[in-house]
Amino acid sequence: MKGILKKMMIAAAMLFLGAGLVSCSPDAGENTKDARLVILHTNDVHGFMEASDSCLGMEAVAQLKKDYEQQGCDVLLLDAGDMLQGNAFAGFSQGASVVSVMNAVGYDAAALGNHDFDYGSDLLEQRMSEMDFPALAANITVDATGESFAEGNAVFTLSDGSKVGVFGLDTPSTSTISTPKNTAGLSFASGEELYALAQAQIDELKGQGCSTIVCLGHLGEGNAIKEIDAEEVVENTKGLSVMIDGHDHQVENQTVKDLEGNDVLIAETGYYLKNIGVLTCEDGRFTESLVEVGTYTGSDPKVAEMVAGISEEIRGTLGEKVADTDWDLDGNDNDQETNLADFVTDAIYWQVDQASAAPDAVVLNAGAVRKSIKAGEIQRLDIYNVFPFNNQLCTIEVTGAELLETLEAATQSSPEPATAFPQVSQIKYTLDTTVPYKRGERYPGTTYYAPAAPGSRVTITEVGGKAFDPEATYTIATIDFVASGGDTYYRFAQAGAATKIYVGYLDSEALINYMKTELGGTIPENYAEPQGRITVIGN
Repeated sequence: MKGILKKMMIAAAMLFLGAGLVSCSPDAGENTKDARLVILHTNDVHGFMEASDSCLGMEAVAQLKKDYEQQGCDVLLLDAGDMLQGNAFAGFSQGASVVSVMNAVGYDAAALGNHDFDYGSDLLEQRMSEMDFPALAANITVDATGESFAEGNAVFTLSDGSKVGVFGLDTPSTSTISTPKNTAGLSFASGEELYALAQAQIDELKGQGCSTIVCLGHLGEGNAIKEIDAEEVVENTKGLSVMIDGHDHQVENQTVKDLEGNDVLIAETGYYLKNIGVLTCEDGRFTESLVEVGTYTGSDPKVAEMVAGISEEIRGTLGEKVADTDWDLDGNDNDQETNLADFVTDAIYWQVDQASAAPDAVVLNAGAVRKSIKAGEIQRLDIYNVFPFNNQLCTIEVTGAELLETLEAATQSSPEPATAFPQVSQIKYTLDTTVPYKRGERYPGTTYYAPAAPGSRVTITEVGGKAFDPEATYTIATIDFVASGGDTYYRFAQAGAATKIYVGYLDSEALINYMKTELGGTIPENYAEPQGRITVIGN
C-alpha cells in the first residue's frame, strides 16, 4: 500500500450557505485555533471536466477549494468514483486526461467505481499509479494473492492536529455490471462480509487516532437488482461520521441511524459535475450543501486552460460531421423506450445484417447509451459520447423461453430506472410494473436473481416481425458486454456461449455507418419519437 497522505491546512473558519461563501467563525481572520473541516465532494463525474450550461467544470472545483483554503478552512476534496470513463474527454486517453486534471485540481482521495474498470484492471492500475491521490476500495481482493487491489484507507492530519480517516467501498455489483473480463481475477466483498470489512476499516482508523471517519462509497441506493447500498452499510456499522456516496446518480442529503442509533449523514451530488457537495463539520456533526451549476462563477484559470486544451485536441480529431438531425435524440431514460435507443438498436440490427449474420432482433442494455444527441449537426464526437465503451457487436442464439427470462430479469427493478433495462429492435414487448418481481435462484457469481416466473411481468408479442414463439430459436444481435452476461444478462451468457459470433464492428462504427450509408446523413422523422416497441404499464 502507498504511504498514508497527510495534509496540513491553514487554520480559522468558514461556513457554506447556498451558493455564497461566508466566514465559518465570527472572526476568520484572527481565530487560528478553531479551524473547521470542509469536505468538498464529487461523484459520477464520468469525464465531464469542461464547464458548460449543465456542468460546473473542474475549474470551478479547483477555485472553490482555493476559496475555502484562503479563508482558513481545513479542506479535503474527495470523489466517490466513476471518474475515468463515460465520454470522449475520458475515453480518448483511456482516463489519462481525467487523472491529469484531477491531479491539477488537488484531489485528496477517490473511491473506485464500477466504470473505472471499463478499460480493464491492468490499465486501471496504471491510472492509479499516475494519481497524486489514493484510489480507495477496501472491498476488492486479488484472487491469486489474497491482497487488496487498491488502498483501503487514507489518513489526513488537520491544522489542529486532529485526524480524518477516509476509507473506500466499491459496489459489489462491479463484477457483473462491468464487462466480466475487466474484473477477472478480482473478488468484491458483499453482504455480511462487506459490513464486517467496513467495521474493520472504521476500527482501524479509530486505532490510528482518527476522530472523524468518512466512508467514500460507490454504492448507491438499493433496488430490486442491487443488494447492498449505502444505507445498509451505515445501518450495519458503528462509529462512522459521514458517508459520501455515488453510483446511482442521485442527489442525497439524508440521515440514517447506525448500529448504535446514532444519526449518520449520507451525501451525494448527482452526476456529471452538475453539483459540488460541501460538507461542513461543527461540534462533530456534518451538514451538507450543494453548489449548483449556474450559481457559482469561480474559475481556476490554470485548470480551465488545461481542460480547454485537452478538449480542443479531442474536437480536432473527432470533429468530422456525420449527419444532421432536426430533433433531439433522447437517451436519458433507463426505465422506458427512447427514440435514441430505437435509433441505435436499429443501427446495430442494420450493421449486423450487412455483415450477413442474419439477426432476428437486437437487445441492448439501456446503460450502453450514455448521452443524448441534440438537434443539429452530429459529429463523431457525439457518437463517441453515446457509445464510449467500444463494445464489439456479436450475435448469439437463444430460445424464445430464454429470451423471455432475460427480458424479465433485466426489468426486475422497474419501475425504478436501471442500466439493465432492455432496449430493442425487431421486438415488441409489454412490461407490467404493477406486478411484483418474484425472485428465483440467484444467478451464480452475480448479485442478481433469476425470475421465479418468467412471463409474469413481461409479455413478448413479436420477434423479427413474427408472433413470439417460446419454442423457437432466435439469433439476437447485441454487444459483447450483454452477451457475456453483464448487468442482469446471465442467461444470455449461458445460453449463447456456444453460438457467439463476433461480426467485426464496434457499436460506434455501426452507428456512424448507419447514419452515413443507410440514411445518407439525415436522421428521418420516424425517429423523432419512440416508436412503440415497448409498452410499460404502471410507470
